[in-house]
Amino acid sequence: MRSSRVLPACVFFALAVTLLTQNASSLAQPDDKKLPEKPPEPALDKLDEDYLRRADVATDGPALVAFLKKRTLPEIERPGIERLVRMLGSSDYRVRARAMQTLTERGVAVFDVLRTAPASSVDPEMQRRIERSLETIQEKDVSPEVPATAVRALAVRKPPEMIETLLDYVPFADSDGVLDELRIALTKNAVEKGKVHPLLVAALADRAPGRRALAAEVLGRAAFVDNKPALRKLLDDGDPVVRYRVARALIFAKERDAVPVLIDALPDLPMSAAWQAEDFLLHLARDVSPPSAPLGNNKTTRDKCKDSWHAWWKKHAAKIDLAKLEETPRLLGRTLIVLLDQGTVLELGPDNLPRWEIKGIIFPLDAQVIDDNRVLVAEYHANRVSERNTKGEIVWQKPIINPLAAQRLANGNTFVLTDRALLEYDKEGKETMNISFEGEARKIMKAMKLPNGEIACMQADSRIVRYDAQGRELFSFDINLGTRLFGGRIHMLPTGRVLIPHASENKVIEYDGKGKIVWEIPFEQPIAATRLPNGNTLITSMNPAIGAVEVDRAGREVWSYRHASNTRVTRAIRR
Repeated sequence: MRSSRVLPACVFFALAVTLLTQNASSLAQPDDKKLPEKPPEPALDKLDEDYLRRADVATDGPALVAFLKKRTLPEIERPGIERLVRMLGSSDYRVRARAMQTLTERGVAVFDVLRTAPASSVDPEMQRRIERSLETIQEKDVSPEVPATAVRALAVRKPPEMIETLLDYVPFADSDGVLDELRIALTKNAVEKGKVHPLLVAALADRAPGRRALAAEVLGRAAFVDNKPALRKLLDDGDPVVRYRVARALIFAKERDAVPVLIDALPDLPMSAAWQAEDFLLHLARDVSPPSAPLGNNKTTRDKCKDSWHAWWKKHAAKIDLAKLEETPRLLGRTLIVLLDQGTVLELGPDNLPRWEIKGIIFPLDAQVIDDNRVLVAEYHANRVSERNTKGEIVWQKPIINPLAAQRLANGNTFVLTDRALLEYDKEGKETMNISFEGEARKIMKAMKLPNGEIACMQADSRIVRYDAQGRELFSFDINLGTRLFGGRIHMLPTGRVLIPHASENKVIEYDGKGKIVWEIPFEQPIAATRLPNGNTLITSMNPAIGAVEVDRAGREVWSYRHASNTRVTRAIRR
């Protein structure tokens, strides 16, 4: 009897425990619906991600925004920074020192204010402190390629404040490479769901000329029809750089009447922008002989250049097909280096660190990166042209006696130069062209095949010669050249201009298609010179202490590389 009374109590207790357990479970998970997970951020290019991490820059969207904001000076802070700059001229040493420390701690965001301090208020001591502040900030700052990579990464991450952050940063972009990345990033993200971002439209009337210009370039590419009246209005902007860049954007949109506006801006532009404008006009004239008056570097020559381009446009406007214009390709910041004396070819990343390195190459006179995994090399003493992967393994080769240069063409063929012949081979190694030369005077020193099938050569008789695809001489001109360096490609621009290293004369000279000197800079024992899409020139020197150097059109060094072993850098090719 006692057990029959206890059983129901036990059952009741067990049921209570079960109910409590179920209730506790339901409290932990109120229903079957899961909270939506935050979507992962889009993946970055691995090289960009690795590069930013080596520079101690976090790669998530908010961190990239914070990185660029730190490099941007809000308008509300500008008066305070201007006061600090004025305090650099204080008679009190402690005031000067505190102002300088505060400015250098703020970093590159104050560059613009430091550079544009009113000349009338700057005494020698103040100027010295301004220069020291700029130098200190530059020494502590990241590599110039880091901001460009951060902009590129931000355009992939796409945080909500991306457009605002990029536009705010425009006036503080300290290189053409960063401006290019800003333009590309904003163009890709200008339109969403069929609507242009309102901040881009508002930027057309911004106080800062740089924002007006970049917004115009972006909208000219991404939403020209909807913004045509506002863009055309900027052709009368008070800033010559804005007029130039707006005119350039409209020319790409096939607005022919923007060409005279661009030409008119030539005398008033800063020199770096004026050279870019002249290069743009030369590309415009690639199918018609351009005027012979170079830009020069003073008002007289620039006015003459402007007048000659106006006359050229009046004569040839009807023949110029604006649809053939192509955007300047974006550089990846990777530089192919040839160390002839060490038999080594390597490629540097934007941080000047090797991405890969191939040793044991036998006297490499020329090289070309084909893609991220392969490189073409002319091995002079090995009597071959080899195609290798980045591990150094040969994946294709062609026996050729003493090749001076090798060039992979757009159609997959390979153009090869020897001192007596211009050769071409298809993908299977079958010879498709053989143009031979006799006589010591016609001995070839350097050459390249042009996109239209013509061939540019530098010969032993100090002539620059252009041949057609069958080897018939089209035109030539003589140059006053001392030491005749052989090997590698001559660099002829699409405009017909050509860059020649004058090793014994210690200078690099750019000639037009008729042999007239249009640009030159002093440079110790140059070996090779190539013009980059940004208008700068990449030069290598016989002197190992100089190595490879990138200079702007004024000859100022903007990049350099010297090998740790103090060996010569004989070729440097940027992509």
